[in-house]
Amino acid sequence: MSKIPLMAKAGKINFPHFKYEPSPLCGVGKEHAPIVNMDPYIDTSRNEELHLEICRGMALAKEQKVATYPGSVHISEREKGKRSFTEILWELDKNDPTGVHRKMIEQLASDHEAKPYYVDHPAIYRYMYYAMGADIAWYHTYYLRRQGFGQKTNAKGAYWTDEAVQHFPKIIEYIESLPFKEIGRVLIFSTFPNTGITAHRDYHITPHKDHMINLYLGQGWRPSFVWDDIQNKKVYLEKGATAYCFNNRDYHGVDPEPGYKYTLRVDGTFEDWLQKELGIVNGWVYRG
Repeated sequence: MSKIPLMAKAGKINFPHFKYEPSPLCGVGKEHAPIVNMDPYIDTSRNEELHLEICRGMALAKEQKVATYPGSVHISEREKGKRSFTEILWELDKNDPTGVHRKMIEQLASDHEAKPYYVDHPAIYRYMYYAMGADIAWYHTYYLRRQGFGQKTNAKGAYWTDEAVQHFPKIIEYIESLPFKEIGRVLIFSTFPNTGITAHRDYHITPHKDHMINLYLGQGWRPSFVWDDIQNKKVYLEKGATAYCFNNRDYHGVDPEPGYKYTLRVDGTFEDWLQKELGIVNGWVYRG
């Protein structure tokens, strides 16, 4: 697998891009666990209470945003006609033969300072959703705890938003009790009814220390999966689980479900005892 991402250009701004390549599951820790049920390691007794606070808080929230991801979608998603915004950018001449969209994209790029992470340029990928049919994996993201994408596991500089403090006090208390020695970014990914989450990678395959937990709380189990390209199948989260972690460099997604659904994601660094339990050595979720 390529260790260096390609760059899809939008005017003066470069976005990381990587093409689909079939690969074995990278997994979590030295045993390469595909997807780990985290319920045995956390308190799940308050799931329903916390779920209700999420629902109330999201009803009052004003700062919901649209999210994105870089790189090619999984081949199974491409067969359905789905493409990420960087896939479209990578072959922009082919996808925009008249150049009308290129002009718009370059204008959007010229209006903003070039920043290092794709999430820093929402106007460009939003335009590509609306005008060019780029895939929208989640329809909203909502940040409870702010941290830059490149520092998402770090506590230094991270902070709870004013709205989070106002509307999600029980969630904050609960998250601070989870087995992290550092908490970085915390956010909610939302999906509309019957949409699911497109199988994608968060970034190209590379060694990393991205510790995280996804929580479903009172929603119960959701059909979350990672793709095993060698076996050509989805590996699903253990039935009944309400929290999990995985390697975000593996293709992953959630099958469509009726009704509004969300994922509460917590990024950080696990306590040492939990790293040992999960086979994470010296902090490495994956080393190749």
